[in-house]
Order: sequence, then structure tokens, then C-alpha cells
Amino acid sequence: MGSLHELQQRVNAFQIAIRKEAIQGALVAQRADTLYFTGTAQDVHVYIPNIGQPLVLAFKDAERAREECPWEVVKLQGYSKLPQQIMSAGHNKLEKIGLEFDVLPVANFERYKKAFADTTFVDISSTLRNVRSIKSPWEISQIEKGCAIYAEMIDHISRHLRPGMSEAELESIAAYKARLLGNEPMLRLRGFGSAFHFGTVTAGARAAVPSYFNGPIGGLGVSASMSMGASQHSIEPGEAIVADIGIVINGYHSDVTRMLVIGDVNKKLRKAYEFSLAIEEQVRKLLVPGRVAGDIYDEVTAWVSSETPYAHNFMGFGASQVRFVGHGIGLELDELPTISKGSREIIKLGMVIAVEPKFIFPGEGAIGIEDSFLVEDLAGARCLSTMSKDIIRV
Repeated sequence: MGSLHELQQRVNAFQIAIRKEAIQGALVAQRADTLYFTGTAQDVHVYIPNIGQPLVLAFKDAERAREECPWEVVKLQGYSKLPQQIMSAGHNKLEKIGLEFDVLPVANFERYKKAFADTTFVDISSTLRNVRSIKSPWEISQIEKGCAIYAEMIDHISRHLRPGMSEAELESIAAYKARLLGNEPMLRLRGFGSAFHFGTVTAGARAAVPSYFNGPIGGLGVSASMSMGASQHSIEPGEAIVADIGIVINGYHSDVTRMLVIGDVNKKLRKAYEFSLAIEEQVRKLLVPGRVAGDIYDEVTAWVSSETPYAHNFMGFGASQVRFVGHGIGLELDELPTISKGSREIIKLGMVIAVEPKFIFPGEGAIGIEDSFLVEDLAGARCLSTMSKDIIRV
């Protein structure tokens, strides 16, 4: 998870942010956030004072946390003991503490309130997420590794794809190859109830079936309990196959989509794909420091409405249309910023954003592209994937 210097830089940036909010410290408990600051994925709480070193309180496993984390690690004695343990480490002022309100279960919050009887809790969710949205060179290198694995995986499955193969079988071949290449088989999402697996491999009209997932591509899935992504249905010639897959290396997600087909897709889908490529390039050029994310979204959707016949099919269809065209990625698949309707987030150097212009045609299929981009300079963002953007024809 990077060096001590890497972790110290993250803590420093967060401490500067909470000092501006006159917060004495933050108690961080969500797994992606604790991993970000400690380098360990063990079950820990992290108390980060506005000045000084973090204190890591480990529930399980404390010994492994000590091996993986450079900060002081003590055994967590229970929620009721948190104030005493924090004060014993020299942090005596606990009048105002930040918590991750966006992901903290109510039951846990009530336990904190009971334990910290004289403390006022404030929300540090957006502050923390904004700090995490700026990626270091080491973080960027992990995302680049994921993009490279995706390219090798797609090449592999294109050589195994055949008529009559089920979506689930194709996805299994992709997952197996990615795992051999180093993919970590767990996607982290911040959104409540947004559990997600390896990715979406779906074809033909099934790719246009909407789902609970807040994204343009749904998929039929294998049952009502897993109602998105690959199904047991066979893939037939001419069906556009969507391979929207997250690869995870050292906890960091890349997010890439490529299209495959046995034979060729029809003229309508080919044209829509050309529009997707044009939109992705537009967004790439607009991802420059200082731009407002919501303004980029507005420009893109205005172009789709004026220059394509498919505005009603962009990023979903009907009530299932989603109001974004890109999202931050990192230790979670759904990070800041979002290139979405009404977003006032400012694009900054070091942000990594997955851009995914896609078109959905009910009863016919879905088509589009997705790549992970690094905001570098005023010339526009750099694509972290170097693979071809052509539809892969088998």
C-alpha cells in the first residue's frame, strides 16, 4: 500500500483539511478509508488528530496490523473504551471529532455517542473523499497496472469466444485469466447496498435490461437475487458483447469497457459506437484543472442532443437513464469526482476518472466504451489504457 512517506503524505493532506474546519481529530472506521491511511486491511479504527501521528486501534487482527502498518497499533478494547484509549495516546481534546457519516451505520453511531458523551460529532465524509480524489504517482501506477491486465484479459477471452457460449462462461474465463494475472477478486463501492462482483459481461438485448446498479449497463444476471451482469443465455453471432470490468491491484481499481462481437454488429450499433468514441475524446479534452464537473456533463449531453439521434438512449433509456458520464476511481469504484448533472466538484491535477459514454437500445443491445483517465494538464487528461479502442471482432 505504498511507503511510509506515501502514508504520511495522505495523513498530512487530511490534517490540513480538518484543521481548516476546526476539527480536533477524525475517527475513521470504513475499510477503504482505514486502508488508505494505514496500509492494512485489517479490522481497525484510526484516530487521526489534526496534528501528530495517527493511532490505529485494531480489533482483528492486531498482530498482522502491526506488521503491515507503520503507525502505532494498539488492541481495540471495545467501543466504550475508545475515548480512554485515544486520550491515553496523548490526544486529550475530544470536544469535536469527525466521522464518516455517509457510510457509518446508525447502530455504530449510537455506540460512539454513548462512549463519547461530551463530544460533538461532525461529518468529514466529503473532506476525506476529496483528499482521496487526488492520486499520488504510486496510486496512479497501480491503476495503470490494472488497465494493462484488462488488455491482456480481453485478448485472452477474444481467443476463446465462440457461438453458443453462455455469458457466464465467458465471464468465468475472463475472471480466471484476470486472477492469474494478479487481479484481486473484490470490488469496493462506497454507495449503500451497491455490492458488485467482477464486472459486467453481457450480450445482445440482455445488455439493455436495466438493473438496481446505478450505471448505464445492467444485464439479466443469473437470478432475481443477482439481477445484473452475465446470464446463462448463449451468445449468438451479431450480438454486441459488453465487457465492463473492474480490475483491482493493491486495492486500486481500474475501470475499462471494450466491445466484442462474433461477426459484426449492425449499422445502428456501429454508428452509436462511433458517437461513444467521439464523446470519450470530448470528455478527455475537457478534463482539465479548474473545470466544474457538472459543466462538463452539460456540454457533453448538449452535444449528444444536437449531434446524435440517440439522446434518449444515452447512458440508459427512459426512467433507467443515469445522469453521469464519468466517475472517480481509486480504492473504491465510485469515488469523487463525478462528471454528473449538477456536480460542483472542481477538476484537479492528479484525479483519475473513468469515462464511460454508452448507448442503450431496449430489445436490441448496448454499446459504448470506458477508459480510466488521469488529469495532468491543460491539454486534457491522459488515458491510462493503451489498448485499441476498436470493437473486437471474432
